[in-house]
Amino acid sequence: MTPTPLHSSPHLRSLLVAALLGVCLGAVAAPKTGKVPSGAVAVTSVAEPASVQRLLIRYRTGIKMGAAAAAAGDTEHAQAAVQVTRSASLAGERKMHYLKSVSPSLHVATLEQPVSVAEARAMMQRLQADPAVLDVMIDQRAKPHLVPNDPYFTGRDQWHLQPSSVIPGGLNVNTAWDRSTGSGVVIAILDGGYVTHADLLPNVLPGYDFVSADDPASYGGNAYWTANDGNARDSIALDPGDWVTQADVDDGFCDQVTPESTWHGSHVAGLAGAVGNNNQSGLGVAFGAKILPVRVLGRCGGYVSDILTGARWAAGLAVPNLSLNPFPARILNMSLGLPGTCTSTIQSVIDEVRSRDVSIVASAGNDGNTLISVPANCLGVFAVTAHTREGDNADYANVGLGVRISAAGGGLNTILLEQPGTPRDIVSTGNAGLTVATSDADLLLSGTSMAAPQVAGVLALLAAARPDLPMSTLESFVVSSARAFPAGGYCATNPQGLPSGFCGSGLLDADAAMAVALGYAPSSGGGCTAAPNSQVDLGLLLLALAAAGLMVWRRRQVR
Repeated sequence: MTPTPLHSSPHLRSLLVAALLGVCLGAVAAPKTGKVPSGAVAVTSVAEPASVQRLLIRYRTGIKMGAAAAAAGDTEHAQAAVQVTRSASLAGERKMHYLKSVSPSLHVATLEQPVSVAEARAMMQRLQADPAVLDVMIDQRAKPHLVPNDPYFTGRDQWHLQPSSVIPGGLNVNTAWDRSTGSGVVIAILDGGYVTHADLLPNVLPGYDFVSADDPASYGGNAYWTANDGNARDSIALDPGDWVTQADVDDGFCDQVTPESTWHGSHVAGLAGAVGNNNQSGLGVAFGAKILPVRVLGRCGGYVSDILTGARWAAGLAVPNLSLNPFPARILNMSLGLPGTCTSTIQSVIDEVRSRDVSIVASAGNDGNTLISVPANCLGVFAVTAHTREGDNADYANVGLGVRISAAGGGLNTILLEQPGTPRDIVSTGNAGLTVATSDADLLLSGTSMAAPQVAGVLALLAAARPDLPMSTLESFVVSSARAFPAGGYCATNPQGLPSGFCGSGLLDADAAMAVALGYAPSSGGGCTAAPNSQVDLGLLLLALAAAGLMVWRRRQVR
């Protein structure tokens, strides 16, 4: 299996961005100083879609839901369609139609034909002239944060779970398991779905497939090209495979070939909560927790609207035309992302989820640069970069403002010499099928996608051990208990002079986090709480300005 590079650019360009422009309009990422990443090319600019066919429109007043809608003699779908049709009419957009809803006040509009980004932005300005509209954004695709590598269908060496005294980059989880396995906690995996792997299935709850239908006119008459399962949204969150052929790219369905399915969602789910103590394969960090599969990615990634809808449902929030989730999650894992800054629309959904006392863990991205991707850079999201067996920052892993911690992601070092020992990548649950699922297999993959679910797993261990504490407090324990970065590594030496904390607080340490959690006694005035990442105070504003001043493209140097 050879998954294709994600967030890559065919040409390296040198860009110099002024500090003020970087902060206010979206800074340009600077590749880290180190060696050339394995199989990936750094990007130096925010990517935009080649064309636009969907917009997310957020309204000041939402539609009536459930019984209130029935009492008014209307349906949720009909109400939303009226809102979008009215806005389209006021903007002079006769070829814009209602498609679906993310929340009572957030709807997706589709265009009969794709338009350029410039045309879409002009359209967005006209829509926002309507006083009823709060904001509008492009509904573009996010991609999983997976680094290409050769496949392995065997191997049980889960070095990422080992004591740090044995493997410097290990999670150090042995003692934590004596206190908690995550029992009673639900971790939602917002990804590409799951396969029925024997070491995963017993821990999987009934989830949901949020990958919606495509416009058949744009996909050769196939309304389910992205979904790839022959239907739109339904209660079956299985992964049908995400391969993309050269013919698909030639036809404009996707921007990159993925010749073989990645089984990314199953790999991520297994890292968080694969079954333990069953004499099969490996085990997840929180092997006593339950996994809620929320399928939001299909072929060529997934639309922001589907991801936001899935996040709201997973957290127990109401979603138009769908029953409430019977298994609301305490933790959402999002090993996916897209370049750019967090929009107000995305942030509004993040805020809704966080208000439910739900943690959101997201991968920082695999561009090998100094800006993290969306949603990792949104306020309140626990952003995770990745390190290797030696504990050095992985050569592909994004770092920068907003990163909270580093977890094992596998791959090659940025600065330190690799020491003997295999595998270098992370083993977890997958499938042997090259396109569609066939038989169980364990895959070796690397990326910040693999790092994030380990943080989600540790949070589940803490949530089970201390159910009396809010998730923000448990997050603060994970951050404060991190081990120091290894001497001589990229994060410890900071060769580019980046602002303090650009790699987060250190290396994830499950045992240390559990010790802090068990020893914590809330004061009579209430428990301590941790501020969401990137909360803007004077210090962080200065940090942002300093970071933006460093956004000069630098080619990685071979060590």
